[in-house]
Amino acid sequence: MAIWTEFHPLKKCVIGTLPRAEDIIQYTNLKNRYKGYFEHILYTAKEELDNLQKILEGFGVTTKRSIQNYPFHNGKTINTPPLMIRDFFTIYGENLFKGHFPYIWNKDLSQSCDHILKDFDKTYDLPSDNKFYDDDFSKFKPEELTRPFFSTACVLKCGNDIIMANDLGREGNNIGKNLFIQWIKNINPNIKIHYAKTDGHIDGQIFLVRPGLLITCLHEKSLPRYFDTWEKIFVDNTSNQMLHRRNVYRHKKFHPVIAKFFYNFLQTNTEETYFNTNSLSIDENTILFTGVHDALFKTLEQKGITCIPVDMKATTFWDTGVHCATNDIERTGQLDNY
Repeated sequence: MAIWTEFHPLKKCVIGTLPRAEDIIQYTNLKNRYKGYFEHILYTAKEELDNLQKILEGFGVTTKRSIQNYPFHNGKTINTPPLMIRDFFTIYGENLFKGHFPYIWNKDLSQSCDHILKDFDKTYDLPSDNKFYDDDFSKFKPEELTRPFFSTACVLKCGNDIIMANDLGREGNNIGKNLFIQWIKNINPNIKIHYAKTDGHIDGQIFLVRPGLLITCLHEKSLPRYFDTWEKIFVDNTSNQMLHRRNVYRHKKFHPVIAKFFYNFLQTNTEETYFNTNSLSIDENTILFTGVHDALFKTLEQKGITCIPVDMKATTFWDTGVHCATNDIERTGQLDNY
């Protein structure tokens, strides 16, 4: 089950899941056509995830699915569904690091893959101390949480090297980051940590295609010196694109305006608008991309790389792409320097 990089041949992975519309619609204020919009978004997203599973299995990848084995509502708001499974665990070598979220609405998400991860003998479970934030999301300050937390989507694995964002934003605190670094150094004392000048989840900002080649939306000066000799393909920053603009309704009940916006979005062909670098490597010559980017695909295909676009329009309603909605369980390859 050893995993050393983001680009070694993928053999087994887990895919996130979403609840049925009827399981959570009762906890919203959506009615009439807005209720219909949201139901359509949810059912379409479930179909997209099922299609993603078929695509992966078509490449010989064994797939598992997360399960929502916790309540849909916590008495105050809707609990986060087990879709963004990249965020709370990672495997390095044959070792499992399992994190915990800081908020009351996603505190149980980390148990959604327990039925898959139970066979790992070497597991480090980041302690939560049963402390979770239950206030206004906009006021949350990670360092004020008096226990560790760390999102594993802030890390890219590249053999003896690890790439991280220099600012975790709201995706971790220093206690959690230091425990993660200590964990990975205990596995590989030769590991080197490199920091990109960015914040939060790095998997939507840097994509490692294969040794010596990457895709990024960051400025070259924001990349660590580790990548100085790598060929870089630059794409637009998704934060400037319509779909990825943050909204004040995240972590609240679904607002009719959002449902209508995404419902209308599903009816268009704005692939360029919703394309992002949150993508998944099957191997060094095959990549599953969230959406379509003709210019990028042409460049990669000239390098012998097959680009597989995956329709995730409805799934991105949940701020999730192909990479975030999956997590690697097994890749074949050896530990090496790149």
